[in-house]
Amino acid sequence: MLIKEGKTNWKYLLMVVILAGVVGGGTWWLSQNQEIRPLGLLEIKNTEVGDKEEDKDEDEKEKEKENEKEVIDGVVIIRNLDKDLILEKIEQGKEFLFRMEHEEEHGFYKKYDAVNDTFENRLHTVYSASIIYTFLKIYDFNNDERILEGIPRWADFLLSMQSEDEKTYGAFHYSYYFEDKDKELRFVVGTAALSIFTLLDLYQRTSEPKYLEAAKLAGDWLITMQKPDGIMKPYKRYTGEKWVYGQKESLLYNGQVLSALSRLYKVTGDKRYYEVAEKIAEHFVDRVAKDGCYLSDDYRNKNPISSAWVVMSLLDFYKVNPKETYLSIIFGCSEGLLKRQIDDSTDPLYYGRWQMAYSTSGNGWLAEVMMELYHFCQEQNRTDCDQYKEAVIKVIRWLVQNTYSQDNTFSFPNPERAIDGLFWDYDDKYVRTDSVCHGLNAYLGIINDLEDGFSFVY
Repeated sequence: MLIKEGKTNWKYLLMVVILAGVVGGGTWWLSQNQEIRPLGLLEIKNTEVGDKEEDKDEDEKEKEKENEKEVIDGVVIIRNLDKDLILEKIEQGKEFLFRMEHEEEHGFYKKYDAVNDTFENRLHTVYSASIIYTFLKIYDFNNDERILEGIPRWADFLLSMQSEDEKTYGAFHYSYYFEDKDKELRFVVGTAALSIFTLLDLYQRTSEPKYLEAAKLAGDWLITMQKPDGIMKPYKRYTGEKWVYGQKESLLYNGQVLSALSRLYKVTGDKRYYEVAEKIAEHFVDRVAKDGCYLSDDYRNKNPISSAWVVMSLLDFYKVNPKETYLSIIFGCSEGLLKRQIDDSTDPLYYGRWQMAYSTSGNGWLAEVMMELYHFCQEQNRTDCDQYKEAVIKVIRWLVQNTYSQDNTFSFPNPERAIDGLFWDYDDKYVRTDSVCHGLNAYLGIINDLEDGFSFVY
């Protein structure tokens, strides 16, 4: 120490002065020598080290850039959609649906709250039917034996939801409250219709009569729900005192019934199903003639989802009655739908989805319809089919962008359960299982039409 208790330590001070002179003088002498410049050597050495560090940083930056995620308003943007990514989403989507099964009842949930890792306290018949329907498509694609093992228990739940009560015989309870073991006394025509889709598929694969009989009973109940003008009553429910019928028109429900009864007639040949279906088809023809292809109903303003159900259900009916009027509406109205797909490449949040369709469920359904139109167009030997394929690819990019992945679930209580759930929209982050089903149906329907090495860069 140079200072101790207020006194100067002259011995240490002298040593510091001498040392400073030696070091300082030596440095001055070296700096004057033209051949030896220690400062220059230091600069070279530091420069060499710096270059290595900069090179390392550049490599790291390049790797980071490759892995860098573009995020806008909390959404991870997908700029490159390739076949491998779609295949990955098929696999992950399948696993997500497996996780949506109730372990004891073997029905499926309608909704999963990924943010809080919670489910509803009931299982929905129509979502269970739709998930089975999608699982069958997945099995055709990758032969996952777990699906064959699951079919009996899933189908048993679906059949258990069919009413045996005289007043609703053949209809399907809308939902099941598993804690109270209570079946909801609400019977929706759309639930019966989409259950027919699944039951017919099961029958055609297994030849088990119980599936066809259940489908026919549902079709018989649907016959009782049609009004004289061809429009379907949307539901029948019990208020606790009496039975009441819905009276509003739903294009979704009418379209679902038209498709279901067209398929049921094709399998059974029963003209009763054809006659009910034809009344709905002619009602749609009248609506398009009066209001055009972009339609509304008593539940919704004009929107592409309802319009797409008109197109898709007429396509199903055309297969049993190839009337030119139906074909004209199918392709005429689908052209109108194509024009309503958002094509602004400067806005990645919305590019690929449809105007007035905000959810992944609605856009997933439109993707599914466009996929079906692409194949139907080819069957009709038309030359403008690629426009439907392009529409499918664009909306799949948007759907994948709105899907939970490792990039956007790290803060969730159970990220593993959320992976590959399609969240509803930008504001509501829950997953509806029909969103996943529609998305998977579209992926599965288009994947074999994409060549190896396919890549859509946005």
